[in-house]
Amino acid sequence: MHLPTLLFFRLPWFSVPGALLIALLQRTPILRVLATDSAGLAASPAVQLVRSVFTAAALGALHSRAGATTFIVTQGATQIINVSTRVGSTPQRRPATGTAGAALTPVALSYTGTPSPPQRYAITGQLPPGLRFTPAPVLGSVLSLAPVISGTPTQPGTFTVSVQGFGLAGNGSPEPIVFTITGDAAAAPPAFTTQPVSQSATVGSSVTFSTTTSGSPAPSYQWLRNGSPLTGATAARLTLNNVQATDAGDYAVVATNPSGTVTSTAATLTLITANAGARLSNLSVRTTMTAGQTLIVGLVVVEGARDVLVRAAGPALAAFGLASAMADPQLELYTGATRVLANDNWSATLLPVFASVGAFAFPTSSPDAAFVQSLNAAHSILARGSGPGTVLVEAYDTGAPSTARLNNVSARNRVGTGSDLLIAGFTIAGTGTKPLLIRAIGFQLNSFGVAGYLADPILEVFDASGTRLAENDNWSSALAPVFSSVGAFALTEGSPDAALLVTLPPGSFTAQVRGRDGGTGEALIEIYEVR
Repeated sequence: MHLPTLLFFRLPWFSVPGALLIALLQRTPILRVLATDSAGLAASPAVQLVRSVFTAAALGALHSRAGATTFIVTQGATQIINVSTRVGSTPQRRPATGTAGAALTPVALSYTGTPSPPQRYAITGQLPPGLRFTPAPVLGSVLSLAPVISGTPTQPGTFTVSVQGFGLAGNGSPEPIVFTITGDAAAAPPAFTTQPVSQSATVGSSVTFSTTTSGSPAPSYQWLRNGSPLTGATAARLTLNNVQATDAGDYAVVATNPSGTVTSTAATLTLITANAGARLSNLSVRTTMTAGQTLIVGLVVVEGARDVLVRAAGPALAAFGLASAMADPQLELYTGATRVLANDNWSATLLPVFASVGAFAFPTSSPDAAFVQSLNAAHSILARGSGPGTVLVEAYDTGAPSTARLNNVSARNRVGTGSDLLIAGFTIAGTGTKPLLIRAIGFQLNSFGVAGYLADPILEVFDASGTRLAENDNWSSALAPVFSSVGAFALTEGSPDAALLVTLPPGSFTAQVRGRDGGTGEALIEIYEVR
């Protein structure tokens, strides 16, 4: 059918769908005649009257056909908005609710009633941050019969978004949807404030990886080893007990909350395997002391008893060109607070023992001190003199190798400047290599009531040729599991004490302690066997 010119020009005036207008023209012959008349007729008073009648009739036909429509919004199974065009109906409106950081129960939009549903929804206003329409709006409109609002709100507050349906049967009115989002703080994705740290540990010891995160709400955790989830490892800290070679690898943790997921950096767990043939066989400490000052040496023997030779060389050092040697050193052996024995001058009967362990000989009848004692567990040796001077205190493991052995040696004394350092020499005997934990403790001595401690010790390890093999200023928390495995006391996190882990072949070595920036004070050097 050919549409007359008048129809094309008059459609925008009525804002009536063309199909309804055509139907009205077909049902009303006079209107059809007038519509097909000339342009001059359109300007006549009669036509103007017909226009008014036509408009009223067309709108009446639209409402008659459309009937009542209802705009419905549901959140889950709950209806929160019900607005009807039916005369006398009462709109029902409630806000959609949610919690910042938690997934929103989806909000669905729909129309019910006689006319066809909207083809699109015009959107104005603001959704809560973190929420979205599905499908997504295009140029401010959602092209869907029944769009859905979902997501995870990230910010508490009250937000309003208006929707207006547009369809073949007409346009709906803009309807506000209010969102009430509760929460104490804005939701935020997780972020690591402390990353897990790589560690070395001995077989059979315990290891703990720890981390801290930010984020709201608090995230959940899943630890990974070499990229695979660990069953039950769902806390911020991961503790591995009785670690074995199969536990070595890279450990990371995944933190997740409704706002996001983040994976930590990987921390490597290295398992230390000791060679049973290598062992600590000797400790020697050289230091310069004032009158009345005491050098303290510690020895620990494990897995049985060992005969240990202990010496304090003063006058014997003159043979090495040392003019400032202590004139008459003295030795005392303690178990806990109990003095086991004391020695002022050595006995010539010990000369064969000196030779068997490779110790230099003392001059006959010299006032140096020495003794041999069977030791088991922990003991302390105190060396002092009636006057000042330099003294060398030594401990030797004697006899054939066995399971009983020196496990830990240590020395505590004042650290000065120049050549007046705390120097500990030690020897590794046997075959293979030996892992050792070496520590220089100054600051931590304060917790034991030691006055005048060395505030910031620096530790260096040298071989017999004087080549520096390792150095440390401030210890790493990665060594904490090693401290625990060898029975060393814990250090305060972030303390300026020094510690390092070295693996050395058989031979002689020295560990030296000096103060940072020329600092002086009391320090403790420790050497632990790591197995």
